[in-house]
Formats: sequence, C-alpha cells, structure tokens
Amino acid sequence: MTTSDPWRLVGEVESLGLVSSSMYELVVGLEDVVSFRPGQFCMLNLGGGREMVLSRPFSILAVDGNRVTLLFKAVGSGTRAMATCKPGAPVVFLGPLGQPFPSPDTATAGQTAPRHLLLAGGVGLPPLLAWQRAWGREGDLYLFGGRDGGDVPWSLVSEGWRCSVDRHVDVPRNVDAFVGNVVELAREILGSVDDEPRRVLACGPLALLRAVTAFAGERGWDCRVSVEERMGCGYGVCRGCVVPRADGEGYLTACHDGPVLAADAIDWKCFGRAEGGSPPVSAIGCNRPEQDTKS
Repeated sequence: MTTSDPWRLVGEVESLGLVSSSMYELVVGLEDVVSFRPGQFCMLNLGGGREMVLSRPFSILAVDGNRVTLLFKAVGSGTRAMATCKPGAPVVFLGPLGQPFPSPDTATAGQTAPRHLLLAGGVGLPPLLAWQRAWGREGDLYLFGGRDGGDVPWSLVSEGWRCSVDRHVDVPRNVDAFVGNVVELAREILGSVDDEPRRVLACGPLALLRAVTAFAGERGWDCRVSVEERMGCGYGVCRGCVVPRADGEGYLTACHDGPVLAADAIDWKCFGRAEGGSPPVSAIGCNRPEQDTKS
C-alpha cells in the first residue's frame, strides 16, 4: 500500500503500558503491512463486541511492518476504554489518514530547506518524534513540554530532546528540565535574535499552537502545525473537525486537509473554544457565511 491509500484492517493489541504518569503506549498488530509519513494518523476502534459508535483518532508514532505504535491519554470514554485493553484484544484500524509534516528536503519559496525547530506538548509528541526519527538532522532543535516531570515520557525523549515543565515536580535526578512552557524554552535557547531561518513544526494543545504561531511569525519563519480536533469519520465527510480559514473562504477539515496545516492558513481568532465553555467557535460559524458542503 502507499501512504495515500488508507486501509481498513483488523488486528489485535500486542502491548499496552504507561510511559509517563498519564500517557499510554499502545502497540497493535494488524493483518497486513502498513506504512505512513510523520504527521499522519489513524482511526482506531475496539472489536469483539466492544465497538464504539465512533472510532477515535490517534497520531502514529511508529510502524514496523504490520505493527503500529500509538501514544494516548485516557481523557474520555473512548480512550478510557482503550486503556483497559489486554493483549489479544481485537481492534479495527483505518489509516494512514491526513496530510503529513513536510520532509526536510521540502524547500520554502525556492530556498534550500532550513534547519527545523520542533515543539511538542503532551500527546502532540508522536508525530514530531516520528519526524525526528525519520528525518532529524544536525542543527535541528527538539523541544517537549509537560505539566511536570511525571507528565514527561522520559524514555522516549532521551535522545536529543530538551524538556520544559510547568512545575518542577517528579523530575528525575540529573535531568535538566526548564521551568516554563515550551515556547519560553525556545526563546531561552535561541535568544532574542536568531539570524538563521528555521522551519517550525508543532503539535499539541491549542494554546501551544497559538503561541508557536506567534513566535514563528515574529521571526518570519515558516510554521506548520498539527491541529487537534474532535473527529467523526477521519476522511472529511462528516465535517465535524472544521478549521476556519484565514482567507475567510470557509473551512478546512483537520482530518482531510490537515491535520498538518500551514499556521498562516488558519484564522486563529475564530479557531478554538469560545469563553465560558461554549461550543467551539470553529463549529458554530464565527460570523462566517454558510459553506456549501456538497461533494
């Protein structure tokens, strides 16, 4: 298969375990070999009579033949159910899906590819760790941010990553962790002026993506973000994961047009959750005209 051809495959859980205080590493074995590009994701569901109404999206960390490795946190009913799976539990896989991060050989505006700055927060780690493993080069900078030391999967970020924590709690001895958020760590490392252009890649919570977009914009750097949105189908039909376009011409879908998008293609004023816990403004219009959804 190719990365542009998603497959629906059955498989089973091979292993499941915690790699931090709240992050699980799930390895599933599928009935056939798959491949992917860093930044792509899959839709996963339970089998054997435990099927959920909607599959859940998971960024792909690694693929080895027919074995797929995913990271997730148990934050809702679906992922809590996933966290109870035992080896041998049946699953249904749809993937790979979505647009990946660009490779380092992808030039910007006719220029040679710059060095890269990767910023990940929480479960935004898998696509960027996959990118580092596939394409990382000397001079690239890899940064991960967690709430505290227990939130950081230290075994996964031991090679080349710098980490930030909101609170210096449960940080292993002899480990240097910056106190602050991951964008503040980037500023600390790069200083107020960095004459060398970089391409910024980011994945994580909305607040992180907003801050990274602003940081890259200050320096005139190309920025690509992987957006986290609730998804129903995974391939652009249900339009439950819309992202408002910066040009005002309707919406992008996180699952089909993304999840990796150019940061300047997103209307950040309209994207996200409104104050007071109301529904995401990206889903209720933000005073935008109706968009034709016919195929």
